Amino acid sequence: MLSQQEIDLLCRVGPGTPMGALMRQYWLPVIYSWELEPDGEPQRVRVLGENLIAYRDTNGAPGFIGESCPHRGASMFFGRNEEAGLRCVYHGWKFDTTGACVDMPNEPAESNFKHKIKATAYRAAEAGRLIWIYMGPRQDDPPGVPQWEWCTVPENQLQHQHKGVYECNWMQSLEGELDSSHAPFLHSRLRAEDPGSFGGWTKDLSPRLETVETDAGVLYGARRVEDDAHYYWRTTQFVFPIYGMFPGGGDDGTVPLSIYLPIDDEHTLHMGLRYHPTKALSGDGRPHPVPFKESGELVPGLGPIKPEQKGRMYSHWWTEADIRNDFMLNRKAQRTVTYSGIGAGRLQDTAMIVSMGAIMDRTVEHLGTADATIIRVRRRLMQAAIALRDQGTTPPLVDKPEGYRVRSCMAILPKDADWTERLHDWHHAAGDHPTGEFRTPAPGVADHPAAQVWKS
Repeated sequence: MLSQQEIDLLCRVGPGTPMGALMRQYWLPVIYSWELEPDGEPQRVRVLGENLIAYRDTNGAPGFIGESCPHRGASMFFGRNEEAGLRCVYHGWKFDTTGACVDMPNEPAESNFKHKIKATAYRAAEAGRLIWIYMGPRQDDPPGVPQWEWCTVPENQLQHQHKGVYECNWMQSLEGELDSSHAPFLHSRLRAEDPGSFGGWTKDLSPRLETVETDAGVLYGARRVEDDAHYYWRTTQFVFPIYGMFPGGGDDGTVPLSIYLPIDDEHTLHMGLRYHPTKALSGDGRPHPVPFKESGELVPGLGPIKPEQKGRMYSHWWTEADIRNDFMLNRKAQRTVTYSGIGAGRLQDTAMIVSMGAIMDRTVEHLGTADATIIRVRRRLMQAAIALRDQGTTPPLVDKPEGYRVRSCMAILPKDADWTERLHDWHHAAGDHPTGEFRTPAPGVADHPAAQVWKS
């Protein structure tokens, strides 16, 4: 358990907080590239407790500007996106992507007042079909954008799967990604003989965890018994500051990534993607939410999305299922086919973390051996935030964008193999999968550990 002081240190990300200062050292992904068009509609976003407007100017350059106009505080969301700038409709003041005021038509022509005014604005960049923001102190010379492997593969090898707003703190969202032992419960089906579309299945409910610190963050291997001579390993990466890679490299060889962007202390923007290092994936690379199935079979992502929520941040990314309707819990499915009765794998996670409250009270939790990775990640984050605050120490990876080239893994290895050595190249985004693109078993072998399909 943590003290209240440690909870505040870990969870609060607004301006002036230690964790907020740490987050501002990094480039953070905010919005899909295709959501912004040149001279198109501005979008309300909120990052680290700051209300911003995202837009793309006439020349195609993305920008993030403070929502409140520096003149009288009117919202720039209503602004005119035109002629390489965003113009406030109240008095016509126009700002470019750097925040410079480039036109002030309600002032006399001889006035130089516009040269004294600058809006809050942050650096923007594009990579991996996402638009990233840098909110740190190095606006004139920011660090390099993270060189994730998925940012460099051809577009047809990258699939953005889902996106949604979570009504809870970013850290409890991330912690769910780092918890291997919940999968055989929350994400499982009730009978081994049922199709995998109802959830995963395994007889080994208590994995043995081995956790190591890395340059990128924390890596752990969850070990389960495969047979008398082999272990089944599921490895997960925490990557500074907001990323989790649950076990990948299995099935068709794709690698997943989860992003947990802190909107503010009590909201998180979650984005999920997958990519293949060498092969094309099906689809157009964009999320396509689908309705739930009455049968209880799981659907991809977060289930259906509400119509545009006008007046709200991230207005296109609020899920139909939320705490107000009990996440559309299907009690019949819970009794007959699935452990949770919630109709999407990712939504099962969402229901659990939101049910903990906006910011979980960690003074009353009781952690066991299966929570070793969560403990280690909390410690690394708090240590990095304190080191930045007290010694000015640059956090991990800020100036090493190449350090983001990591992968997670599913693999079957001999019991006497050192998993960190055997999986080293794969974990560092090099070489072939150690068990040849680990594949799920043939139909009818449902109790094989490889039949675990925990997340869509």
